[in-house]
Amino acid sequence: MAKTAKSKIDSQKKRLEKELIDIIPEIMEEGLVFLLKQANTIVHNQRAALINKETNELNSKKGKASKVSASVQDDFDIEISRSENGKTYYFVVNGRKHFFDVPETQKVVALCYKPETKSAALKYLYEFFINERDEILLEHEVKSAKSPFFENLFREVRANFSLHDD
Repeated sequence: MAKTAKSKIDSQKKRLEKELIDIIPEIMEEGLVFLLKQANTIVHNQRAALINKETNELNSKKGKASKVSASVQDDFDIEISRSENGKTYYFVVNGRKHFFDVPETQKVVALCYKPETKSAALKYLYEFFINERDEILLEHEVKSAKSPFFENLFREVRANFSLHDD
């Protein structure tokens, strides 16, 4: 039965790979750049999760209570993409889509790059969300600047935007 499930997963993966390859000629260059960035982010997150899992297993084998928590990305899965018309961005948090206009998105990007330290950036992000988008914090039960939400938002922004992006 395990072999049947594995072969089903393998065949589904092959089907998805084929669909991606078939659609690539229809995607404009900007879309390909976006997809490549997203793919790199996904691979990075998968590798980090694997490393954390292996570390936890190693610590468990040594008889220690694991001090390495699940990957920060496991707490808040955040993806940012631009709408087709370019007038809004989608901040998708754990599958829930939040709309940001371009100026709001530019503020978030600036807050991730301008402060001298990462901890300062996380604090400024928290203040921005408290003042401008507190409904997102309430919806996702984010209570402080030390929440993994801001760590993941910071990483997503830095992985996909430069300070001069729109």
